[in-house]
Amino acid sequence: MKPRVYHDGGCPICNIEIQHLKDQGHEFEFVDVSRSDFDPAELGVDRKTAEYWLHWMDAEGRIYQGYEANVMMWKAANKPWASFAGHPWVAPVGRLVYKAFARFRGPLGNIVGKFLAKPN
Repeated sequence: MKPRVYHDGGCPICNIEIQHLKDQGHEFEFVDVSRSDFDPAELGVDRKTAEYWLHWMDAEGRIYQGYEANVMMWKAANKPWASFAGHPWVAPVGRLVYKAFARFRGPLGNIVGKFLAKPN
């Protein structure tokens, strides 16, 4: 089984990172949880939780949520900051930053979406 990234396709900020991973050719399965046909039961959460937090399922079927999902995805993508992000002294701060990001990604995404929008 390929590792899976469960992401909110309605989030412009999230889509930047997902597109970057796709462009780099990572062999992940990308699952857009905002699609109407997505069933959150495979993650063991409700739809709201699936859309709120990034989720990662590794090749063995283990599921990670939120900050830990990002760290696992970065490790699998061989990102140089993955080890730093997972360090026991860094991870607690990372979790707080991720929670703030998750809470405010809607308004932040709107700003980024407007900034990245092509003029007519």
